[in-house]
Amino acid sequence: MTGAIQGEETVANPALEQAIINKIRDKGISLPVLPDVALRARRIIDDPNSSASDLVEVISQDPAIAARLIQVANSPLYRGAQHIDNLNQIVSRLGMRTVSQLIVSLSAKQLFHANTPTIKRIMRDHWAFSTQVAALANHIARRHTRLDADQALLAGLLHSVGGIPVIVVAEDIPKLQDAPAVLNELVESLQSRLGGNIVKAWDFPDMFAEVIQHCGDLGYQHDGDPNYSDVVICAIAQARGISRTPDDRPIMAAEKLGVDLESSMIDDELDEAIRALGG
Repeated sequence: MTGAIQGEETVANPALEQAIINKIRDKGISLPVLPDVALRARRIIDDPNSSASDLVEVISQDPAIAARLIQVANSPLYRGAQHIDNLNQIVSRLGMRTVSQLIVSLSAKQLFHANTPTIKRIMRDHWAFSTQVAALANHIARRHTRLDADQALLAGLLHSVGGIPVIVVAEDIPKLQDAPAVLNELVESLQSRLGGNIVKAWDFPDMFAEVIQHCGDLGYQHDGDPNYSDVVICAIAQARGISRTPDDRPIMAAEKLGVDLESSMIDDELDEAIRALGG
């Protein structure tokens, strides 16, 4: 399988893609599961008898998540007139559902881990790009749509979650580690197939699987109102600094939303938000 990799060639290789899929299956590599704090937060939101104090109790048992929640709550994403310095204030200002979604977003960093130095770096870059897309998706949803900006943030963060098992498998393939361009292409090619299965296993709304399915296609277009796929596609294009598809066609999602991809959206405030999400 690894003999198919030659230097930095990135020509699509269906045989190599299938070999990766087989290796994931044969090694019994489990698809990523949500961290415990995220699962508990979602259960509280789904329980009509739960209260804000129940959610605060869950958060308080994970000091790292609690600290990052306070950081994000005071970032340009959610900053209000008064500085937030405790969990009760966060839940009161943002609401239980928004806080629950943020817990999922922030705890997702735990999924992006690896053992070897090369793969750690690749996974770190994968996470950094995901947080950039998430912050941009939140910004675009707020400015250009009536969609839920918190949902857009989470969709942006998880758009490439299917790449995680591909990168994990690469730890066992030295030649693949030495060809990061090939590995990145494999991630791009396979993450929609695997990512949809992951968010379905998490029992997330269908929207997340739809975003994962469509966001790799910069030429994606559809009839009707803007959707989360449009938002995440625009966020990906902005994060990559591109304004047209690889075959030089307009990015229809940007036209639908009225987003100008020619100019950068990333100012000091958005950069601060990206850093807060990245942890």
